[in-house]
Amino acid sequence: MSRYSDLLKKINQKSANVCVVGLGYIGLPTALYYASRGLIVHGLDTNEVIIDELREGIIRARERGLVELAENYLSKINLETSYSEVESAEVYVLCLPSPIDKNKRVVTRYLEDSVTKLSETLRKGALILVESTVPVGTTERLAELFGEKGGLKLDKDYWFAHSPERVLPGKVLDELGTNHRLVGGVSERSTELATAFLSSVFEPNNVHPTTARIAEAAKLAENAYRDVNVAYANELARICSVVGIDVNEVIKLANLHPRVKILQPGIGVGGYCLPKDGWLLVESVRDGSFEPRVIPAAREINDSMPAHVFDRIRQINHEILSLKRVVGVLGLSFKPNISDTRNSPSVELIRLLIDAGIDVVVYDPYVDRDFGARRAESLDDLLNICEVVVIGAGHDVIIEQLRESDLDEKVVIDPNNVIPDIQGRVKLYLGISN
Repeated sequence: MSRYSDLLKKINQKSANVCVVGLGYIGLPTALYYASRGLIVHGLDTNEVIIDELREGIIRARERGLVELAENYLSKINLETSYSEVESAEVYVLCLPSPIDKNKRVVTRYLEDSVTKLSETLRKGALILVESTVPVGTTERLAELFGEKGGLKLDKDYWFAHSPERVLPGKVLDELGTNHRLVGGVSERSTELATAFLSSVFEPNNVHPTTARIAEAAKLAENAYRDVNVAYANELARICSVVGIDVNEVIKLANLHPRVKILQPGIGVGGYCLPKDGWLLVESVRDGSFEPRVIPAAREINDSMPAHVFDRIRQINHEILSLKRVVGVLGLSFKPNISDTRNSPSVELIRLLIDAGIDVVVYDPYVDRDFGARRAESLDDLLNICEVVVIGAGHDVIIEQLRESDLDEKVVIDPNNVIPDIQGRVKLYLGISN
């Protein structure tokens, strides 16, 4: 029996050893989900602190349902810190970071290091599946690197494919099992094996085989599309701010048209994917043959929104304020009801305020960090200290408490339009434009 046939048989029988490399925001839920589906799962992370905490049952990420899933299946995962300890696996799923640097270029060294170490340790006949979001052509390059470093031949000794994660923070477990999965191999047989593997875990009708390049481009395209559409809403908000009208009313009326669906403007775009994936799509054509314009413009607009909110704070008529003028920021994560602060616009706003010499107090029940500001222990504590209150991430619990609070003497800045109904109960209410 050929190595291909042997691995395909094991995949179909769910007897193949699976190793998830990288146990962060995506890797840990993925490993737990695989374990819940009856697979033999190894979890590898070279960060010993992460592995030690997981062995003690400590789950840092605040993702709905994750703790409960870990209680049932974490003990079934073989947790390791060294590549030599997972050499018996036959399917490797790489859930490693692919950030961008200060020049907006992708950093692939984590994937390259992992591929190099795998080539030195794993046995012949393995499938490597890249879930990290990467520029078009990266999976092919990683596959070539793997073969060169290990002296291995594609389609004989190994198979390589890309299947980008497509889940939403806060709903990772809900979407992990229901979202459509793209799977593109660097060869036809790589696609076949990767499709068989994912179809053994997820609903087969939700698994869509293609090529590695198309899978890479599709993932980047969907996030760049969302980013560009948010940028249009944010630019519209800036225009409305200049002409002195409420952008939310404009959008509500414009969206009455059957072919118009303008998104909600706000404090900016955060998280791990949207701020960088457009740049990865741009990087895919950085050979000089074409220079994208819309995506970089959208990134510039969305990155400017914390500064726009900062300007609105500075424009508050100081005559209505007391001498204290302490600014409170509620909600530090990049979106409501999660703990993830990566690329959070609220954090950027805090930096701008502190750099301007403004006294800043923060509160977030999901986030332990203060980002250089003073930290309030409760919403009431923040309201007792601050006269100006900025709603960054509108966590449900914060909004509920605000509606029950005495805000008569507060200036409330609500850039995401999460609580416009309090306008008659505050000293001054400012949205993103009005």
